[in-house]
Amino acid sequence: AYSGASGIFVIAAGAVIFRELRRAGARPSLAMAATAMSGSTGVVLSPCLLVLIIAYLDRRVGSDELFAWGYWVYLLSSTLFVAAVVLTRRARLTIAPAREAAPATLRALRPLVPYALLFAVVPLTTWLAFDDGLNTISAPVLLPVILLAVIVFEGRRQKRPARVAVEAATAETSVHIGALLLLMALSACLGGVIERAEVMTALPAEFGSTWLTMAALVVVLVVVGMVMDPYGAVILVAATVAEVAYRNGIDPVHFWMVVLVAFELGYLTPPVALNHLLARQVVGVAALAEARAAEAKEHGFWARHERLLLPLAVMAAALLLVAFGPLVWQAL
Repeated sequence: AYSGASGIFVIAAGAVIFRELRRAGARPSLAMAATAMSGSTGVVLSPCLLVLIIAYLDRRVGSDELFAWGYWVYLLSSTLFVAAVVLTRRARLTIAPAREAAPATLRALRPLVPYALLFAVVPLTTWLAFDDGLNTISAPVLLPVILLAVIVFEGRRQKRPARVAVEAATAETSVHIGALLLLMALSACLGGVIERAEVMTALPAEFGSTWLTMAALVVVLVVVGMVMDPYGAVILVAATVAEVAYRNGIDPVHFWMVVLVAFELGYLTPPVALNHLLARQVVGVAALAEARAAEAKEHGFWARHERLLLPLAVMAAALLLVAFGPLVWQAL
């Protein structure tokens, strides 16, 4: 939600997620699958920049409406992922008693307390000084301040000068920012080429059925998500596909929820599978080789391709429920 796109979150936190899952005993393919789709559930939550851009481009929807329904989509996709992990487990499901788990959990949470305090103090100070806390407008300004405070704290804890810590973080971040800006620019250019070539005009203006319209839009949106960055893609969709949806009786908020979930499915779908590429980049060659070696020893099709199939199954199920669930409810 705060990084603005799932790929950015994979770059930022993917290595930590993979390492912690492996430390907890997850098989390599499951850890890779979870890393690739780790950012896919949060793009519908406040204060995600992508949702704010949608609200700016399409006056038929407001950010509050999108965020309100986004929480339900988040719960749906998260629940589906947990269910998929439980159903595909290799060992018996065991849960430690609370008297054993609670003390260990509290001990593990203790090192995180300073970071939680830093995250709370900066918005609280802003609220007391300017009567404006952390929201969709102030988040782009406050988050860099929070991150700088975390970097300075980390530097002091490791007995490094604050200047050295900030310079190291800035140098590492600049590489990712440059790559992302180039990707966003090229994606916007591709969207402009598609729009000027009038490729989207191949879609019929009237389908005669809301169900048929939704089915066609789901396919188109997943394909767009497979080849374009989200920020360039929403510009293209708002200018072309959205009107087709509205003319065929699809609610604007429903349509944009489908767009967001379809894009996330596209980012996990071969042959491009952008989030898988980013996950492989951040976990490293050794971890990827370990996952492939483990997959080569498996016998079933699902087990050999779990790191690709698990995210696809979860997001495809979420997309079908988000796209057709409201239509089924209206038909009852």
